[in-house]
Amino acid sequence: MNRFEVTSLKKKALLFLFPFLFLLIGGCVRIEYDATVHYDQSVTLETTYAFRDHPVMKLLNLRLDWDTWKQQANENGYATRDYSSEDDYEGMVLKKTFENVDDLQNIKEEWKTGPAGILVPPDMKFDVEKEDGIWFDSYVMNTNLDLRLDRVDLPGLNLSGSPKELAERYVRQADIRFNLTVPTGVFVEDGTGLDVRSMKHVEWQVYGGRQNNMTLVAHVPNVKAWIITSVITVVLGLVAFFVWRKYRQNVGNPDKTSIRSRIFGGFILVLTLTLIIVTIREELTTERKSEAIRQAAQTDEFIPTFAVHGLLGTDRTFLRFSQYMEQRGLAKDGALCTVTVKGAVDCVINDYSSNRPIVRIEYEDAEASLNNQTKWLNLAIERYKQDRNRSFERMYLIGHSMGGVAAANYILNQDEYIVDKFVTYDSPFAGTRLANFGLSASNFGINTGSPAIRDLSPSSDGLQAFQEKLETWPRSVQVFSFSGRGGEFNLIEPASSLLLEEYTNNIETETVPYDHFSLHRKTDVLRDTGRFLYEFTNEFNPVETN
Repeated sequence: MNRFEVTSLKKKALLFLFPFLFLLIGGCVRIEYDATVHYDQSVTLETTYAFRDHPVMKLLNLRLDWDTWKQQANENGYATRDYSSEDDYEGMVLKKTFENVDDLQNIKEEWKTGPAGILVPPDMKFDVEKEDGIWFDSYVMNTNLDLRLDRVDLPGLNLSGSPKELAERYVRQADIRFNLTVPTGVFVEDGTGLDVRSMKHVEWQVYGGRQNNMTLVAHVPNVKAWIITSVITVVLGLVAFFVWRKYRQNVGNPDKTSIRSRIFGGFILVLTLTLIIVTIREELTTERKSEAIRQAAQTDEFIPTFAVHGLLGTDRTFLRFSQYMEQRGLAKDGALCTVTVKGAVDCVINDYSSNRPIVRIEYEDAEASLNNQTKWLNLAIERYKQDRNRSFERMYLIGHSMGGVAAANYILNQDEYIVDKFVTYDSPFAGTRLANFGLSASNFGINTGSPAIRDLSPSSDGLQAFQEKLETWPRSVQVFSFSGRGGEFNLIEPASSLLLEEYTNNIETETVPYDHFSLHRKTDVLRDTGRFLYEFTNEFNPVETN
Protein backbone atom coordinates (compact mmCIF):
# COMPACT_ATOMS: atom_id res chain seq x y z
CA MET A 1 0.00 0.00 0.00
CA ASN A 2 1.36 3.46 -0.92
CA ARG A 3 1.98 5.94 1.85
CA PHE A 4 -0.56 8.70 2.26
CA GLU A 5 0.52 12.07 1.02
CA VAL A 6 0.09 15.10 3.25
CA THR A 7 -2.07 16.80 0.65
CA SER A 8 -4.34 13.78 0.48
CA LEU A 9 -4.80 13.80 4.23
CA LYS A 10 -5.70 17.48 4.10
CA LYS A 11 -8.34 16.77 1.54
CA LYS A 12 -9.60 13.87 3.57
CA ALA A 13 -9.91 16.23 6.52
CA LEU A 14 -12.87 17.77 4.73
CA LEU A 15 -14.68 14.59 5.62
CA PHE A 16 -14.50 15.59 9.26
CA LEU A 17 -14.72 19.36 9.08
CA PHE A 18 -17.78 20.32 7.14
CA PRO A 19 -20.42 18.31 9.03
CA PHE A 20 -19.75 19.87 12.42
CA LEU A 21 -22.10 22.78 11.77
CA PHE A 22 -25.38 21.11 12.61
CA LEU A 23 -28.96 22.07 13.40
CA LEU A 24 -29.34 24.38 16.35
CA ILE A 25 -31.65 21.97 18.12
CA GLY A 26 -29.13 19.78 19.86
CA GLY A 27 -31.41 17.72 22.08
CA CYS A 28 -33.53 16.89 19.04
CA VAL A 29 -30.77 15.82 16.64
CA ARG A 30 -28.69 12.69 16.20
CA ILE A 31 -26.02 12.67 13.50
CA GLU A 32 -23.49 9.91 12.94
CA TYR A 33 -20.83 9.64 10.26
CA ASP A 34 -19.18 6.29 9.51
CA ALA A 35 -16.29 6.50 7.07
CA THR A 36 -14.35 3.47 5.82
CA VAL A 37 -11.13 3.96 3.86
CA HIS A 38 -10.21 1.17 1.41
CA TYR A 39 -6.85 0.04 0.04
CA ASP A 40 -7.38 1.97 -3.21
CA GLN A 41 -8.05 5.11 -1.08
CA SER A 42 -11.73 5.12 -1.99
CA VAL A 43 -14.00 6.02 0.91
CA THR A 44 -17.41 4.61 1.79
CA LEU A 45 -19.40 7.13 3.81
CA GLU A 46 -22.57 6.19 5.67
CA THR A 47 -24.42 9.08 7.31
CA THR A 48 -27.33 8.93 9.72
CA TYR A 49 -29.61 11.95 10.18
CA ALA A 50 -32.30 11.54 12.83
CA PHE A 51 -34.60 13.97 14.61
CA ARG A 52 -36.92 13.81 17.56
CA ASP A 53 -40.11 15.82 17.71
CA HIS A 54 -39.74 18.63 20.21
CA PRO A 55 -41.31 22.07 20.83
CA VAL A 56 -38.00 23.77 20.05
CA MET A 57 -38.32 22.58 16.46
CA LYS A 58 -41.62 24.40 16.15
CA LEU A 59 -40.05 27.47 17.73
CA LEU A 60 -37.33 27.47 15.05
CA ASN A 61 -39.91 26.68 12.37
CA LEU A 62 -38.05 23.60 11.18
CA ARG A 63 -39.93 21.08 9.04
CA LEU A 64 -38.83 17.51 8.39
CA ASP A 65 -39.26 16.94 4.68
CA TRP A 66 -37.70 13.50 4.42
CA ASP A 67 -39.11 12.74 0.96
CA THR A 68 -37.46 15.81 -0.55
CA TRP A 69 -34.16 15.06 1.18
CA LYS A 70 -34.20 11.46 0.01
CA GLN A 71 -34.84 12.57 -3.55
CA GLN A 72 -31.97 15.03 -3.33
CA ALA A 73 -29.67 12.32 -1.92
CA ASN A 74 -30.65 9.88 -4.69
CA GLU A 75 -29.91 12.50 -7.34
CA ASN A 76 -26.45 12.89 -5.82
CA GLY A 77 -25.79 9.15 -6.02
CA TYR A 78 -26.62 8.13 -2.46
CA ALA A 79 -28.49 5.02 -1.46
CA THR A 80 -31.01 5.81 1.29
CA ARG A 81 -33.05 3.96 3.85
CA ASP A 82 -35.30 4.90 6.74
CA TYR A 83 -33.99 5.15 10.30
CA SER A 84 -35.86 4.82 13.59
CA SER A 85 -34.81 4.12 17.17
CA GLU A 86 -36.44 3.06 20.40
CA ASP A 87 -35.93 6.53 21.88
CA ASP A 88 -38.18 8.18 19.28
CA TYR A 89 -35.60 9.39 16.77
CA GLU A 90 -36.64 9.09 13.14
CA GLY A 91 -34.73 9.92 10.00
CA MET A 92 -32.73 8.44 7.17
CA VAL A 93 -29.39 6.85 6.37
CA LEU A 94 -27.35 7.87 3.31
CA LYS A 95 -24.57 5.73 1.84
CA LYS A 96 -22.14 6.37 -0.97
CA THR A 97 -18.65 5.26 -2.03
CA PHE A 98 -16.30 7.94 -3.34
CA GLU A 99 -13.70 6.73 -5.84
CA ASN A 100 -10.96 8.94 -4.44
CA VAL A 101 -10.29 11.48 -1.75
CA ASP A 102 -10.73 14.40 -4.14
CA ASP A 103 -14.40 13.50 -4.63
CA LEU A 104 -15.05 14.17 -0.96
CA GLN A 105 -14.81 17.88 -1.69
CA ASN A 106 -18.13 17.63 -3.51
CA ILE A 107 -19.96 16.75 -0.31
CA LYS A 108 -20.12 20.39 0.73
CA GLU A 109 -22.28 21.29 -2.26
CA GLU A 110 -24.24 18.03 -2.26
CA TRP A 111 -25.44 18.44 1.31
CA LYS A 112 -25.61 22.22 1.40
CA THR A 113 -29.39 22.17 1.18
CA GLY A 114 -29.79 18.84 2.97
CA PRO A 115 -31.45 18.04 6.28
CA ALA A 116 -28.90 19.87 8.44
CA GLY A 117 -28.33 22.89 6.22
CA ILE A 118 -24.63 22.26 6.84
CA LEU A 119 -21.95 24.77 5.86
CA VAL A 120 -18.22 24.79 6.39
CA PRO A 121 -17.22 27.63 8.76
CA PRO A 122 -15.15 30.12 6.74
CA ASP A 123 -12.47 30.39 9.43
CA MET A 124 -12.09 26.65 10.03
CA LYS A 125 -8.41 25.74 10.17
CA PHE A 126 -6.51 22.51 10.57
CA ASP A 127 -2.86 21.54 10.51
CA VAL A 128 -1.23 18.37 9.20
CA GLU A 129 2.31 17.38 10.11
CA LYS A 130 4.33 14.44 8.90
CA GLU A 131 6.65 12.56 11.22
CA ASP A 132 9.13 10.31 9.39
CA GLY A 133 9.95 6.94 10.89
CA ILE A 134 11.85 3.80 10.01
CA TRP A 135 8.88 1.46 9.79
CA PHE A 136 5.93 3.89 9.77
CA ASP A 137 5.40 7.47 8.65
CA SER A 138 2.94 9.27 10.90
CA TYR A 139 0.56 11.96 9.71
CA VAL A 140 -0.88 14.12 12.49
CA MET A 141 -3.93 16.30 11.88
CA ASN A 142 -5.07 18.81 14.52
CA THR A 143 -8.24 20.86 14.37
CA ASN A 144 -10.24 23.03 16.72
CA LEU A 145 -13.98 23.10 16.10
CA ASP A 146 -15.77 25.98 17.79
CA LEU A 147 -19.44 25.02 18.02
CA ARG A 148 -20.68 27.85 20.17
CA LEU A 149 -23.89 29.37 18.86
CA ASP A 150 -22.30 32.76 18.19
CA ARG A 151 -19.92 31.04 15.76
CA VAL A 152 -22.71 29.47 13.72
CA ASP A 153 -23.83 31.43 10.68
CA LEU A 154 -26.78 29.86 8.92
CA PRO A 155 -28.42 32.10 6.30
CA GLY A 156 -31.96 33.11 7.15
CA LEU A 157 -31.71 32.08 10.79
CA ASN A 158 -31.33 35.02 13.15
CA LEU A 159 -31.92 34.19 16.78
CA SER A 160 -32.16 36.60 19.69
CA GLY A 161 -33.80 36.84 23.08
CA SER A 162 -35.62 33.77 24.38
CA PRO A 163 -35.35 31.73 21.15
CA LYS A 164 -31.57 32.19 21.15
CA GLU A 165 -31.34 31.25 24.81
CA LEU A 166 -33.40 28.14 24.15
CA ALA A 167 -31.28 27.20 21.13
CA GLU A 168 -28.09 27.69 23.15
CA ARG A 169 -29.36 25.26 25.78
CA TYR A 170 -30.35 22.62 23.25
CA VAL A 171 -27.26 22.87 21.10
CA ARG A 172 -25.34 21.49 24.09
CA GLN A 173 -27.27 18.23 23.80
CA ALA A 174 -26.50 17.42 20.17
CA ASP A 175 -25.57 13.78 19.68
CA ILE A 176 -22.86 13.85 17.00
CA ARG A 177 -20.34 11.08 16.50
CA PHE A 178 -17.67 10.38 13.88
CA ASN A 179 -16.23 6.95 13.17
CA LEU A 180 -13.25 6.24 10.93
CA THR A 181 -12.14 2.76 9.87
CA VAL A 182 -8.93 2.15 7.89
CA PRO A 183 -7.56 -0.93 6.06
CA THR A 184 -5.31 -3.49 7.70
CA GLY A 185 -1.73 -2.31 7.85
CA VAL A 186 -2.61 1.32 8.61
CA PHE A 187 -3.01 2.21 12.28
CA VAL A 188 -5.02 5.18 13.53
CA GLU A 189 -5.34 6.88 16.90
CA ASP A 190 -7.09 9.91 18.35
CA GLY A 191 -3.93 11.60 19.58
CA THR A 192 -3.90 9.96 23.02
CA GLY A 193 -1.83 6.95 21.98
CA LEU A 194 -2.39 3.80 19.98
CA ASP A 195 -4.90 1.39 21.48
CA VAL A 196 -4.31 -2.20 20.36
CA ARG A 197 -8.03 -2.83 20.72
CA SER A 198 -8.89 -0.23 18.09
CA MET A 199 -5.89 0.13 15.78
CA LYS A 200 -8.13 0.16 12.72
CA HIS A 201 -10.87 2.33 14.13
CA VAL A 202 -11.09 5.70 15.84
CA GLU A 203 -14.12 7.71 16.91
CA TRP A 204 -14.95 11.16 18.20
CA GLN A 205 -17.86 12.57 20.14
CA VAL A 206 -18.42 16.22 19.29
CA TYR A 207 -20.08 18.67 21.66
CA GLY A 208 -22.11 21.79 20.93
CA GLY A 209 -21.75 25.01 22.84
CA ARG A 210 -17.97 24.88 23.07
CA GLN A 211 -14.67 24.21 21.34
CA ASN A 212 -13.76 20.69 20.27
CA ASN A 213 -10.07 19.87 19.99
CA MET A 214 -9.48 16.86 17.76
CA THR A 215 -6.36 15.01 16.72
CA LEU A 216 -6.12 12.25 14.12
CA VAL A 217 -2.89 10.28 13.79
CA ALA A 218 -2.45 7.82 10.92
CA HIS A 219 0.57 5.50 11.00
CA VAL A 220 1.22 4.43 7.41
CA PRO A 221 3.75 1.65 6.66
CA ASN A 222 6.97 2.74 4.98
CA VAL A 223 6.82 0.14 2.20
CA LYS A 224 10.42 0.60 1.06
CA ALA A 225 11.74 0.12 4.56
CA TRP A 226 9.72 -3.07 5.02
CA ILE A 227 10.89 -4.48 1.67
CA ILE A 228 14.55 -3.66 2.35
CA THR A 229 14.29 -5.07 5.87
CA SER A 230 12.66 -8.26 4.58
CA VAL A 231 15.39 -8.77 1.96
CA ILE A 232 18.16 -8.12 4.48
CA THR A 233 16.51 -10.45 6.99
CA VAL A 234 16.29 -13.27 4.43
CA VAL A 235 19.93 -12.77 3.37
CA LEU A 236 21.17 -12.69 6.95
CA GLY A 237 19.07 -15.74 7.72
CA LEU A 238 20.62 -17.70 4.88
CA VAL A 239 24.14 -16.60 5.85
CA ALA A 240 23.51 -17.52 9.46
CA PHE A 241 22.15 -20.91 8.40
CA PHE A 242 25.24 -21.81 6.35
CA VAL A 243 27.55 -20.55 9.09
CA TRP A 244 25.64 -22.63 11.59
CA ARG A 245 25.82 -25.71 9.29
CA LYS A 246 29.58 -25.32 8.93
CA TYR A 247 30.45 -24.84 12.56
CA ARG A 248 27.69 -26.76 14.31
CA GLN A 249 29.57 -30.05 14.75
CA ASN A 250 30.30 -31.07 18.29
CA VAL A 251 33.93 -32.12 18.74
CA GLY A 252 32.99 -35.16 20.80
CA ASN A 253 30.06 -36.19 18.61
CA PRO A 254 30.03 -34.76 15.06
CA ASP A 255 26.39 -35.82 14.53
CA LYS A 256 25.12 -33.48 17.27
CA THR A 257 24.94 -29.70 17.24
CA SER A 258 26.91 -28.13 20.05
CA ILE A 259 24.97 -26.56 22.88
CA ARG A 260 27.04 -23.41 22.49
CA SER A 261 26.01 -23.10 18.85
CA ARG A 262 22.36 -23.54 19.75
CA ILE A 263 22.55 -20.92 22.48
CA PHE A 264 24.45 -18.48 20.26
CA GLY A 265 22.07 -18.95 17.34
CA GLY A 266 19.01 -18.52 19.55
CA PHE A 267 20.52 -15.42 21.11
CA ILE A 268 21.09 -13.82 17.70
CA LEU A 269 17.51 -14.64 16.65
CA VAL A 270 15.96 -13.24 19.83
CA LEU A 271 18.13 -10.12 19.69
CA THR A 272 17.12 -9.42 16.09
CA LEU A 273 13.40 -9.87 16.74
CA THR A 274 13.61 -7.78 19.89
CA LEU A 275 15.33 -4.94 18.02
CA ILE A 276 12.62 -4.93 15.34
CA ILE A 277 9.76 -5.10 17.84
CA VAL A 278 11.21 -2.37 20.05
CA THR A 279 11.74 0.04 17.16
CA ILE A 280 8.23 -0.57 15.80
CA ARG A 281 6.74 -0.12 19.25
CA GLU A 282 8.75 3.06 19.73
CA GLU A 283 7.32 4.54 16.54
CA LEU A 284 3.71 3.56 17.20
CA THR A 285 3.67 4.25 20.94
CA THR A 286 3.94 8.02 20.95
CA GLU A 287 4.55 10.16 23.98
CA ARG A 288 1.78 12.57 23.09
CA LYS A 289 -0.51 11.56 25.91
CA SER A 290 2.03 11.60 28.72
CA GLU A 291 3.54 14.82 27.39
CA ALA A 292 0.10 16.41 27.20
CA ILE A 293 -0.62 15.45 30.81
CA ARG A 294 2.74 16.81 31.90
CA GLN A 295 2.16 20.09 30.10
CA ALA A 296 -1.37 20.35 31.51
CA ALA A 297 0.01 20.05 35.02
CA GLN A 298 2.41 22.90 34.29
CA THR A 299 -0.02 25.14 32.44
CA ASP A 300 -0.52 28.70 33.56
CA GLU A 301 -4.26 28.54 32.99
CA PHE A 302 -6.18 29.32 36.15
CA ILE A 303 -8.92 26.72 36.78
CA PRO A 304 -10.57 26.84 40.23
CA THR A 305 -12.56 23.98 41.76
CA PHE A 306 -15.69 25.04 43.63
CA ALA A 307 -16.86 22.59 46.32
CA VAL A 308 -20.50 22.71 47.50
CA HIS A 309 -21.64 20.94 50.68
CA GLY A 310 -25.03 19.31 51.12
CA LEU A 311 -27.90 19.50 53.56
CA LEU A 312 -26.60 20.41 57.05
CA GLY A 313 -23.07 20.57 55.64
CA THR A 314 -20.39 22.91 56.97
CA ASP A 315 -17.10 24.50 55.97
CA ARG A 316 -15.41 21.23 56.97
CA THR A 317 -17.34 19.04 54.51
CA PHE A 318 -14.60 19.29 51.88
CA LEU A 319 -11.69 20.08 54.20
CA ARG A 320 -10.42 16.50 53.98
CA PHE A 321 -10.73 16.72 50.20
CA SER A 322 -8.60 19.88 50.10
CA GLN A 323 -5.98 18.43 52.42
CA TYR A 324 -5.69 15.25 50.36
CA MET A 325 -5.23 17.12 47.08
CA GLU A 326 -2.73 19.52 48.63
CA GLN A 327 -0.65 16.71 50.12
CA ARG A 328 -0.29 15.17 46.68
CA GLY A 329 0.51 18.44 44.96
CA LEU A 330 -2.58 18.30 42.74
CA ALA A 331 -4.36 21.40 44.05
CA LYS A 332 -4.42 23.73 47.06
CA ASP A 333 -6.99 24.84 49.59
CA GLY A 334 -7.52 28.18 47.89
CA ALA A 335 -10.36 29.84 49.77
CA LEU A 336 -13.45 29.57 51.94
CA CYS A 337 -16.46 31.62 50.80
CA THR A 338 -19.31 31.92 53.29
CA VAL A 339 -22.78 32.99 52.15
CA THR A 340 -25.18 34.52 54.67
CA VAL A 341 -28.90 33.97 54.78
CA LYS A 342 -29.37 37.30 52.97
CA GLY A 343 -26.93 36.36 50.22
CA ALA A 344 -23.92 38.36 51.37
CA VAL A 345 -20.63 36.64 50.59
CA ASP A 346 -17.36 36.82 52.48
CA CYS A 347 -14.34 35.06 50.97
CA VAL A 348 -11.18 34.28 52.92
CA ILE A 349 -8.37 33.67 50.44
CA ASN A 350 -5.90 31.05 51.68
CA ASP A 351 -3.63 30.79 48.64
CA TYR A 352 -2.73 33.21 45.86
CA SER A 353 -0.14 31.09 44.09
CA SER A 354 -1.89 27.95 42.85
CA ASN A 355 -3.47 27.69 39.41
CA ARG A 356 -5.67 24.90 40.77
CA PRO A 357 -7.26 26.40 43.89
CA ILE A 358 -10.06 24.60 45.72
CA VAL A 359 -12.75 27.04 46.85
CA ARG A 360 -15.02 25.67 49.55
CA ILE A 361 -18.52 27.18 49.59
CA GLU A 362 -20.34 27.38 52.93
CA TYR A 363 -23.99 28.33 53.35
CA GLU A 364 -24.95 29.74 56.75
CA ASP A 365 -28.43 28.38 56.02
CA ALA A 366 -27.55 24.76 55.24
CA GLU A 367 -31.24 23.90 54.81
CA ALA A 368 -32.07 26.46 52.13
CA SER A 369 -34.09 25.76 49.00
CA LEU A 370 -32.54 24.52 45.78
CA ASN A 371 -33.11 27.87 44.07
CA ASN A 372 -31.45 29.79 46.90
CA GLN A 373 -28.46 27.45 46.97
CA THR A 374 -28.04 27.82 43.22
CA LYS A 375 -28.26 31.60 43.44
CA TRP A 376 -25.81 31.70 46.36
CA LEU A 377 -23.34 29.50 44.51
CA ASN A 378 -23.33 31.98 41.66
CA LEU A 379 -22.79 34.88 44.09
CA ALA A 380 -19.93 33.03 45.79
CA ILE A 381 -18.19 32.32 42.46
CA GLU A 382 -18.42 35.95 41.40
CA ARG A 383 -17.23 37.22 44.78
CA TYR A 384 -14.26 34.85 44.75
CA LYS A 385 -13.36 36.03 41.26
CA GLN A 386 -13.49 39.63 42.49
CA ASP A 387 -11.55 39.08 45.72
CA ARG A 388 -8.97 36.83 44.07
CA ASN A 389 -8.59 39.43 41.30
CA ARG A 390 -8.05 36.69 38.76
CA SER A 391 -10.24 36.11 35.74
CA PHE A 392 -11.04 32.63 34.45
CA GLU A 393 -13.26 31.01 31.85
CA ARG A 394 -13.08 27.37 32.94
CA MET A 395 -13.89 25.74 36.24
CA TYR A 396 -14.49 22.42 37.98
CA LEU A 397 -17.42 21.76 40.31
CA ILE A 398 -17.86 19.13 43.02
CA GLY A 399 -20.86 18.60 45.27
CA HIS A 400 -21.90 16.30 48.08
CA SER A 401 -25.53 15.29 48.47
CA MET A 402 -27.82 18.26 47.77
CA GLY A 403 -24.74 20.33 46.96
CA GLY A 404 -24.34 18.25 43.82
CA VAL A 405 -27.93 19.03 42.81
CA ALA A 406 -27.38 22.76 43.40
CA ALA A 407 -24.15 22.64 41.38
CA ALA A 408 -25.92 20.80 38.55
CA ASN A 409 -28.71 23.37 38.63
CA TYR A 410 -26.06 26.09 38.37
CA ILE A 411 -24.56 24.39 35.30
CA LEU A 412 -27.97 24.30 33.64
CA ASN A 413 -28.63 27.98 34.27
CA GLN A 414 -25.36 29.73 33.42
CA ASP A 415 -23.54 30.45 30.18
CA GLU A 416 -20.60 32.60 31.27
CA TYR A 417 -18.17 29.86 32.28
CA ILE A 418 -17.15 26.54 30.78
CA VAL A 419 -17.61 23.84 33.40
CA ASP A 420 -15.16 21.20 32.25
CA LYS A 421 -15.54 18.65 35.04
CA PHE A 422 -18.21 17.88 37.60
CA VAL A 423 -18.00 15.38 40.46
CA THR A 424 -21.02 14.33 42.52
CA TYR A 425 -21.05 12.35 45.75
CA ASP A 426 -24.35 10.55 46.31
CA SER A 427 -26.40 13.50 45.03
CA PRO A 428 -30.18 12.96 44.88
CA PHE A 429 -30.91 14.28 41.39
CA ALA A 430 -34.26 12.50 41.41
CA GLY A 431 -34.88 13.27 45.08
CA THR A 432 -35.27 10.76 47.87
CA ARG A 433 -38.36 9.14 49.29
CA LEU A 434 -36.97 9.74 52.77
CA ALA A 435 -37.70 13.42 52.20
CA ASN A 436 -41.39 12.52 52.10
CA PHE A 437 -40.96 10.82 55.47
CA GLY A 438 -39.36 14.00 56.78
CA LEU A 439 -42.26 16.10 55.59
CA SER A 440 -44.69 13.74 57.28
CA ALA A 441 -42.71 13.77 60.51
CA SER A 442 -42.74 17.58 60.54
CA ASN A 443 -46.47 17.42 61.17
CA PHE A 444 -45.67 15.85 64.53
CA GLY A 445 -43.35 18.65 65.60
CA ILE A 446 -40.11 17.24 64.20
CA ASN A 447 -38.08 20.00 62.53
CA THR A 448 -37.59 18.23 59.22
CA GLY A 449 -39.79 20.41 57.01
CA SER A 450 -37.01 22.75 55.88
CA PRO A 451 -37.02 24.19 52.33
CA ALA A 452 -34.14 21.84 51.43
CA ILE A 453 -36.02 18.72 52.47
CA ARG A 454 -39.15 19.96 50.72
CA ASP A 455 -37.16 20.35 47.50
CA LEU A 456 -35.62 16.89 47.89
CA SER A 457 -39.04 15.28 47.69
CA PRO A 458 -39.28 13.55 44.26
CA SER A 459 -42.53 15.38 43.54
CA SER A 460 -41.44 18.87 44.66
CA ASP A 461 -41.83 21.80 42.29
CA GLY A 462 -38.16 22.73 42.66
CA LEU A 463 -36.93 19.26 41.72
CA GLN A 464 -39.42 18.93 38.88
CA ALA A 465 -38.24 22.22 37.39
CA PHE A 466 -34.64 21.03 37.70
CA GLN A 467 -35.34 17.69 36.02
CA GLU A 468 -37.17 19.34 33.14
CA LYS A 469 -33.99 21.26 32.30
CA LEU A 470 -31.84 18.13 32.41
CA GLU A 471 -32.81 17.49 28.80
CA THR A 472 -30.46 20.37 27.96
CA TRP A 473 -27.57 19.09 30.07
CA PRO A 474 -24.32 20.09 28.29
CA ARG A 475 -22.69 16.86 27.18
CA SER A 476 -19.30 18.57 27.02
CA VAL A 477 -19.14 18.49 30.84
CA GLN A 478 -17.18 15.47 32.04
CA VAL A 479 -19.08 13.93 34.93
CA PHE A 480 -17.95 11.53 37.63
CA SER A 481 -20.82 10.39 39.88
CA PHE A 482 -20.35 8.31 43.03
CA SER A 483 -23.17 6.33 44.60
CA GLY A 484 -22.90 5.14 48.19
CA ARG A 485 -24.17 1.66 49.10
CA GLY A 486 -22.50 1.07 52.45
CA GLY A 487 -23.92 0.18 55.84
CA GLU A 488 -27.51 -0.62 56.65
CA PHE A 489 -28.84 2.85 55.92
CA ASN A 490 -28.65 3.78 52.22
CA LEU A 491 -29.99 7.30 51.99
CA ILE A 492 -29.98 7.86 48.22
CA GLU A 493 -31.07 5.26 45.71
CA PRO A 494 -28.65 4.62 42.81
CA ALA A 495 -31.34 5.57 40.30
CA SER A 496 -31.30 9.03 41.85
CA SER A 497 -27.57 9.53 42.46
CA LEU A 498 -26.67 8.23 38.98
CA LEU A 499 -29.51 9.96 37.14
CA LEU A 500 -27.18 12.00 34.92
CA GLU A 501 -26.35 8.78 33.04
CA GLU A 502 -29.69 9.21 31.27
CA TYR A 503 -28.72 12.62 29.91
CA THR A 504 -25.06 12.35 28.91
CA ASN A 505 -22.63 9.74 27.63
CA ASN A 506 -19.72 11.79 28.93
CA ILE A 507 -19.96 10.30 32.40
CA GLU A 508 -18.13 7.86 34.63
CA THR A 509 -19.94 6.27 37.57
CA GLU A 510 -18.81 4.28 40.58
CA THR A 511 -20.75 2.61 43.35
CA VAL A 512 -18.70 2.49 46.54
CA PRO A 513 -19.27 0.50 49.77
CA TYR A 514 -19.57 3.60 51.96
CA ASP A 515 -22.48 5.38 53.56
CA HIS A 516 -23.87 8.69 52.38
CA PHE A 517 -22.21 10.75 55.10
CA SER A 518 -18.63 9.53 54.69
CA LEU A 519 -17.99 8.46 51.09
CA HIS A 520 -16.59 11.86 50.04
CA ARG A 521 -13.85 11.53 52.70
CA LYS A 522 -12.68 7.99 51.87
CA THR A 523 -9.16 7.65 50.52
CA ASP A 524 -9.97 5.56 47.44
CA VAL A 525 -12.79 7.92 46.48
CA LEU A 526 -10.47 10.92 46.87
CA ARG A 527 -7.80 9.15 44.84
CA ASP A 528 -10.21 8.51 41.97
CA THR A 529 -11.49 12.07 42.17
CA GLY A 530 -7.96 13.50 42.08
CA ARG A 531 -7.13 11.40 39.04
CA PHE A 532 -10.29 12.55 37.28
CA LEU A 533 -9.93 16.24 38.08
CA TYR A 534 -6.23 16.96 38.06
CA GLU A 535 -4.15 14.17 36.55
CA PHE A 536 -5.88 14.04 33.19
CA THR A 537 -7.09 17.05 31.23
CA ASN A 538 -10.05 17.01 28.89
CA GLU A 539 -8.01 18.51 26.06
CA PHE A 540 -6.72 15.20 24.79
CA ASN A 541 -9.60 12.76 24.55
CA PRO A 542 -11.89 13.80 21.71
CA VAL A 543 -14.45 11.10 22.47
CA GLU A 544 -15.05 12.24 26.03
CA THR A 545 -14.38 15.93 25.93
CA ASN A 546 -13.53 18.88 23.81
